[in-house]
Amino acid sequence: MKWITRHPKVSAVAIIVIILFVFIFTSSMLSRYDNAAGRAAGTALAAVQKPFTAGLDWLGEQLAAAITDDALRAENEALATEVEQLENDLAQSRLDEAELSELRQLRSALGGGRRGGYTLKAASILAFEGSDVFNVFTVDVGADDGAERDTVVISGGGLVGRVLEANANSSKVVAIIDENNKVGFEIEGRSTEIGVCYGDGRGGIAGEMLDDQADVRLGDRVVTNGIGGIYPAGIVIGVIKTVEFEKDSSLLRVGIEPAVEFRSIKKVALLL
Repeated sequence: MKWITRHPKVSAVAIIVIILFVFIFTSSMLSRYDNAAGRAAGTALAAVQKPFTAGLDWLGEQLAAAITDDALRAENEALATEVEQLENDLAQSRLDEAELSELRQLRSALGGGRRGGYTLKAASILAFEGSDVFNVFTVDVGADDGAERDTVVISGGGLVGRVLEANANSSKVVAIIDENNKVGFEIEGRSTEIGVCYGDGRGGIAGEMLDDQADVRLGDRVVTNGIGGIYPAGIVIGVIKTVEFEKDSSLLRVGIEPAVEFRSIKKVALLL
């Protein structure tokens, strides 16, 4: 039925040929009789034999073309399906490669499963809360696993944030790129150069040094200093990318590139 729908002209001609075949067969049988009906049938038979033969030839050509067309169409559809599958496999392969890299970094951060007296619990990110800067998200580790408010969250790259709210099987996490999440920091290797940083509202981190004469250089690595009682000392926050002194406020402001790529993060670890 589908074939007839796809080839209406060929189907119509085939039906006409069948009707003519029946007519020719009937006329042939009648033409054997030597009477008026037989002679009329013979005349009719002679009139339709030539166009009938031509029609058969044309129908044969069209049928062959249609069959070939169907075969090509089927082959093209099969190839298209195969190409789509290969593209999906390639995309999945790239996704798996990126996730594998992230898992390797996380495994390195986890080490033996402990960090400075904390037990580390790996978690997957379930959802982000509709923000362009990915500053609040939910993970699949909750109070049943020991998570609670202000539980610190890290990744293979460095500091991610802290738990804002813990439910039984999930936790809401606020990232360090959130404007309301303040973190005490120091310049790695120069523990006297300290400051406070917070999200700049654009997916980065801004901060101020407590000493307006602090020795801060572009490229310096920034780590937590343990002040404030939430974040343990020594966790990487990011790298200094801008330094600016404001005369009006006498503040030495810094811009920090986060160590964690929040737009692509999928795996984290909670310090329990």
